Formats: sequence, structure tokens, C-alpha cells
Amino acid sequence: MTSAAFEPENVLTLGQGAADPSAVPTTVVAAPIPAAVVPGQPVAVAPAPAAQDYAVATPTTLPDPVGSQNSYRLRARDFIRVLVINEPDTQIERRINSDGTVDIPFLKKLVPVAGLTLTQAQVELSNQFRVYFKKPQVTISIVTYAERRVYVSGYVGKPGPVSIPPEETLTLGRALAMAGGVLPRGNRSDVTIKRNRDGSPLVISKDVRRIDDGDEPDFILEDEDQIYVRDSRI
Repeated sequence: MTSAAFEPENVLTLGQGAADPSAVPTTVVAAPIPAAVVPGQPVAVAPAPAAQDYAVATPTTLPDPVGSQNSYRLRARDFIRVLVINEPDTQIERRINSDGTVDIPFLKKLVPVAGLTLTQAQVELSNQFRVYFKKPQVTISIVTYAERRVYVSGYVGKPGPVSIPPEETLTLGRALAMAGGVLPRGNRSDVTIKRNRDGSPLVISKDVRRIDDGDEPDFILEDEDQIYVRDSRI
């Protein structure tokens, strides 16, 4: 089976090209020799280790500062597919844990990947797989994205959650439009955004009129932001 069979269009591949025969990873750890099987006797099968028994891998790749790239960054609850090219036994599909790690049964490790781009995460996993393979080529693809949303309330046409599209940013103006727009009685000059920053609440006020007039750029929202449009008569 060629590496192309494992590579969808949205997958980035690191390392040598798979067309080069020398790119085929070579296993450097010998497989254990199975014990002799006695006819009529049951064969003991070792249970697979539970994810909670895995060691947390030491990161070798650090995420770039937020805002330094436009590439999508992996996040908790993303469902991803991981594969070492030409090593089908390594292919897994896993949801990224709430702490930002993904459990890799082959490595028996929890590898931190949240906050990394696909390219950075592939570098990280390639470094981890080097314990078992020579020049491993790791691919990661996103099977399903974690749901991201903001919440709009107050004097808008359709209060409630607004989903952030995958691999896109959502601005305040767009979120208000998706929530049915600001009602005539709503105060456009003082729209508040509440967000959690490092465990502490942060309140931001925005004058949507200035955004509409082009006097200032639209405000980029974050996952779980809470937007409130208050009554202009108060």
C-alpha cells in the first residue's frame, strides 16, 4: 500500500517524499518473540494499556504566539487522524482531550498538541515516533472540528448561541448579524463582550457604530465569548 492511500487533500506531510524508496521508515525496535503455543492450552493476551496509564510526553515543539499565523490551531475536542506513512499499525483516530493532549497507544504516551498548527503537531509527533522509527513521516488530518461558539443576548433579533465556522474567525459585526441584528431599541454604542482570560473574567466594550462606519476594525471574537446588547433607554 502506498502512502498516497493515506493522504487526503487537506493533510500535510513532513519528511522525505513517499515516492523515494529510501523514505520508507525502518523499524529499529525488534518485536518480541511470541511464546510457544501448547495445543489445548489457552493463550494469554496482554490487555491494552489504559490511556490513564500513559506518560505525558515532553513537548519538543512550542506553539507560536497567538496571532502570528493564520493557520488553524488544534484544540480540545478536535477529532483527528494520525498516521506514520507506510506503518499502517500506527493509524489511529482520537479526540483531543480537554487538557490538550492526545493519547497515542503505539507510544503509550499523552502527547500535547492543542495550540499547535497541523504542521507543528506533525513535527511534534515525528519527534516522538523517532524512538521507534528512522525518519518517520507523520500525517495528521482533522476528521471533525470541535464546536466553537459565542453567545449573543439582549436586544437582538435572535438571541442564543452563534457557531464559529471551522478554520475561520468570527467578528462582532458578523455575530450580531447572525443573531438577527441589533433591534432599534438596542444600544449600538456600548456592546459588551465577556470572556474568560486565564481564569479571570474580562469585560470589553465596543461601539458598533464606529465599526459600521469603518472608523475601527471589526472585533474578533473567541470561543465562549458572551455578547450583550443592552437597552438604549437605560
